[in-house]
This record gives sequence, structure tokens and C-alpha cells, in this order.
Amino acid sequence: MLLIERIAFDELIGSSDGFGGETQEPVERFTTRASFTFLRGGEAIQAGRLAGTQPMVATVRRSAETAALRTPETISWQIRDVASGIAYNIRSVEPNREKPRQYLDFLCESGT
Repeated sequence: MLLIERIAFDELIGSSDGFGGETQEPVERFTTRASFTFLRGGEAIQAGRLAGTQPMVATVRRSAETAALRTPETISWQIRDVASGIAYNIRSVEPNREKPRQYLDFLCESGT
């Protein structure tokens, strides 16, 4: 598997916006290599594209850092493409179907 994309994992840290609300600022925790697979298929995915979202799967090599993100706290993290600066919200994390012991698949969505 070719991991040619460089991505950063950002933790979203909440802070007060001064008006009684809360904003989340991304703080980079680590970077790694990944492979992107953009989803193009079903009706829900096409409807999402019309709404301005782009779902994709980022495949990364399993490590202590990436394996730690398989917890429910993953919602407070995002993946950022270092080259383009596009941030993707993590929706789910699961072992890769072909090589579950070596890779993890992060289902992500941009524009949300």
C-alpha cells in the first residue's frame, strides 16, 4: 500500500469565545503518512457532495499514536492534509480490511 499523502492529526481544544459560547481550535499532535480513498458511491454520499461535504477514507499505518484514536474521544480530533490544508472530521476508525494488523482506516468528512 502506497502511503504518499502527509497528514497531521489535530486535537480540537475547546476555549471560550468571550460571548458565552465555545470555539474549538486545532492543535497539531503528530504527523504521519496516509493513503486517501475518496468515496463516490451511494445516494447519501452524492447528497453529501451537494451539501458541500466530501467523505473519504484515510488509511494509515497502525502505531501506538494512531491506535490510541480508536476510542470515543476521536470526535475531538481531525485529520488535516498537510499539502492542501484541508481538514477532515473523523467519523469512525476501524482496522483495514486487507491488512487489519498493519493499517487503520479513518472514515472522514470535509466541509462539516
